[in-house]
Amino acid sequence: MRAEVLVVGGSLSGASLAASLARAGVDVLVLEKARFPREKICGEFLSHEALPLLDRLGVLDGLRARGAERISGFRVARAGGTPAAGRLPFEVLSVSRALLDTALAEAAEKAGARFVFGSPVTGLEGSLAEGFRVTTPKSAFEARVVVGAWGRYSPLDGRLGRAFYATPAPLFGFKKHLRGASAHLKDTVALHVFAGGYLGLSRIEPAEGEKEPRVNLGALATPEVATRAHHNLDELLDDLVARSPALARDLEGLQREPGPPLVSEPVHLGARDASERDVLFVGDAAGVLDPWTGTGMAHALLSGEAAAEPVTAFLAGRPGDLPAEHGRAQRRLAGSRFFWSRAFRPFLMGRAARFVVPAAAPLATLAARLTRPSAS
Repeated sequence: MRAEVLVVGGSLSGASLAASLARAGVDVLVLEKARFPREKICGEFLSHEALPLLDRLGVLDGLRARGAERISGFRVARAGGTPAAGRLPFEVLSVSRALLDTALAEAAEKAGARFVFGSPVTGLEGSLAEGFRVTTPKSAFEARVVVGAWGRYSPLDGRLGRAFYATPAPLFGFKKHLRGASAHLKDTVALHVFAGGYLGLSRIEPAEGEKEPRVNLGALATPEVATRAHHNLDELLDDLVARSPALARDLEGLQREPGPPLVSEPVHLGARDASERDVLFVGDAAGVLDPWTGTGMAHALLSGEAAAEPVTAFLAGRPGDLPAEHGRAQRRLAGSRFFWSRAFRPFLMGRAARFVVPAAAPLATLAARLTRPSAS
């Protein structure tokens, strides 16, 4: 199979890019290793700046109709401390990745993009000058441009020689959906800081055929804590609850859905190069924002859209260096997001967590503003 552009990964950034390119008349093919719908480790917190894009793609009304939760308040607490609470200065939606990713892929297909699901990429070679050849266990594909939208960590990063891939894993994520009485979390995201990491709680849309919202528990932690979560999440949460009355209150009335939690691949936070060996990167493949900011999903969506213009210009034969133009577009989008998310990181992952007290609520609101641009 041939395409002008081949996108490896069909989640947020990949689907956003595919839809934008297809609308511009580009022949785009997306290879996605999973089959949708599927759950994915994520805070499932969709910041305001992505809502106009979702509206342009025609999925926003459908997400709201399915029960995506509107969030306007926050609580931040450390173990044994009193929560700092406040109002968010923007509209936020909380929605499962199973629902969101499926809706975006359908929107991209409707725009004219082709998707091949259940297709993990095993080989990638070529250049912008000569074209690319991409292989899966069953097929081979050719394309003029290849974009990596495969997320924060992939064996393909190693094959391209990306530096972070060979470094020890500092952090892992884990996730579990909860059910039960969750009125105390209505309209609110709760963030709990503990030794070795933090976890967030927010309501998401009901499961198919049900009426009551579920709650997403998403966490980022050291390998030791993530290993405990993998082996016995109940024991880990019981231990955290015993140390934190605030977490005990937020988990009251909630039961874990059956089965083990999802545990992520290694998480390396921070910005990365936007290309390597002529392969372009979007979303988490181009840089991982701290999950506490709640901007990761929005940034991934906008990152895919931002890549469409330089790619389209290259295909049209306009002069310019595509990797350089793409890198500039990604840096303009990121702005100071990565700087401010790193600056506030010690409050969530370091000794500065002792300053998470009620009086710090204005600081938390400031952090939320600094890690987001204005909605466009």
